[in-house]
Amino acid sequence: MIPVVVDPETRSPGELDLFVRLRDDPGTVGWVVLHSMDVPRHRTQVVGEVDFVVIVPGLGVLCVEVKAHRSVRRTPGGMWQLGTDSPTARSPFRQSSESMHSVRDHLISKRPSLSAVLFWSCVCFTSVAFTAESDEWHSWQVIDGPALRSRPISSLIRGVLSMAAERVTAAPTGRWYSAARREPTSVQVEQIVSALRPEFEFFESPKARRKNREEQLRRFTEEQFVALDAMESNPRVVFAGPAGTGKTLLAIETVRRAAAAGERVLFLCYNRLLGGWLKHEVEPLGEAVEVGTIHSFMIKASGLRYEEGSPEDFWDHGLPDAALSVLLDDGAEPFGVVVVDETQDLLKTPYLDVVDAALSGGLASGCWRWFGDFERQALFSSGGAPLLDTLAMRAPGTPTYRLTVNCRNPPRIATFVELVAGVESFQRVLRPDNGVEPELRFYEDASAAPAALEAVLRALCLEGFEGPEITILSRYTPGTAARVQSPEWRNRIHHPESARGSDLRACTIHAFKGLESAVVVVTDIDSVGTEEDDCLLYVAITRATERLVVLAPVSLKAPFKDALLSRRARRGAVAT
Repeated sequence: MIPVVVDPETRSPGELDLFVRLRDDPGTVGWVVLHSMDVPRHRTQVVGEVDFVVIVPGLGVLCVEVKAHRSVRRTPGGMWQLGTDSPTARSPFRQSSESMHSVRDHLISKRPSLSAVLFWSCVCFTSVAFTAESDEWHSWQVIDGPALRSRPISSLIRGVLSMAAERVTAAPTGRWYSAARREPTSVQVEQIVSALRPEFEFFESPKARRKNREEQLRRFTEEQFVALDAMESNPRVVFAGPAGTGKTLLAIETVRRAAAAGERVLFLCYNRLLGGWLKHEVEPLGEAVEVGTIHSFMIKASGLRYEEGSPEDFWDHGLPDAALSVLLDDGAEPFGVVVVDETQDLLKTPYLDVVDAALSGGLASGCWRWFGDFERQALFSSGGAPLLDTLAMRAPGTPTYRLTVNCRNPPRIATFVELVAGVESFQRVLRPDNGVEPELRFYEDASAAPAALEAVLRALCLEGFEGPEITILSRYTPGTAARVQSPEWRNRIHHPESARGSDLRACTIHAFKGLESAVVVVTDIDSVGTEEDDCLLYVAITRATERLVVLAPVSLKAPFKDALLSRRARRGAVAT
């Protein structure tokens, strides 16, 4: 049966009944039945349809027109009245014959070698007894209700094709046909099926997939610009939202708008990789924007460098104190606007003091836009008071605009984030479903991790993903990626700062914060369930814009299952 199930939109009870009979009759073993066969090149109509094309090896092909109406009559005026349908001059026998010839014409045009295969048509009245006779059809071209209920469908169809074979053989023009050839053969059956209803499979090309993904991400993120428009009149705003809500691109757009308005802008973040990417993105804006990490800004301001033997608190106190001293003493021109991405990682008093000194009017009175995830992504914060409270003490009354729409992750990854990392639901997910589930793969022990990673990379490349689209994230450095043995991968995996061309990227979860990748493979997960575990997983898996694979030892299979089930239950309870 092709297709193997009935189309749910099939309304005819007669077709449903005949489908089951053809499928389940032991006498139809070896047959091929095409159900609901469209006929785009119909002889007399723009488009037609055959209810069933029954291909019987050794006998022929029978096109069956099904009529399930509970009444059938032809009026004195020659009109056919089937049930409550509108009267028509076109008989079901003519309808069936025209469709059959259209199917045959199409087949022979593609496979001339099949021209000697017998084709015929019949009408199956599944509900009524049809005993009318006419020169317009043969009585043996009818399968009516009583016949259908008293004999197997295989016997009835064989009977029609056998009578058709006798008819063609006896006709003066029937020399093209020979029952002795017992066509269609098994090979011809395959040829008929491949011509009339071929199997096919098309893949989106890697290039098209990348282009579509980039276009989606750009379009859906730009929809978030309404947040900037809504808060335009406020000099200071905190934009708070979970991963994937477009905060980084909103920050870039904020910088562009401020620079276009003639402002001198300081654009800061915490992570070095993110800082390098942001610098590249705003480079066209020129000297109006200074961009980098909070540390690179303080180094530039102070002139200090970290050297061997520097105090342990160099980054948290020594460098900030030196930068603050210079900013306060040398009378440098302050910035008109400060924009910060991944704000949650900068909310330490020494850093805030430096930014306050660099901004015209300071944090309390100056103009700034700070973007962050104050719930889950504070991997570098020192804890203590809630992060937003830290800002509130510096600038009381600052409004917070909450971003709740995910514009980065496909829906299945977004759901995986909620279940695995234990976060609250996104209000909406804008990306369409790509039909691919995130994968949670387990390996035996640490020694098996490199081979498991290699298998994942091999499968991803076979799917068409290229090196720069794949990022391997680890809880540790060096992680599993540094232990792969196969030359196929060992020389192609590099840190994002040194990766070139077709190389794959690999780094820690911490280092990749704020960035994204088409494919993310998470490795070295050695525990689950703690707040730190959830936070790391959350940051890692929300980086993926297309595919996600999490690798973990089999010893974590039960803990992962327990966490997933408990969170799914809580999620269902909240929904209820």
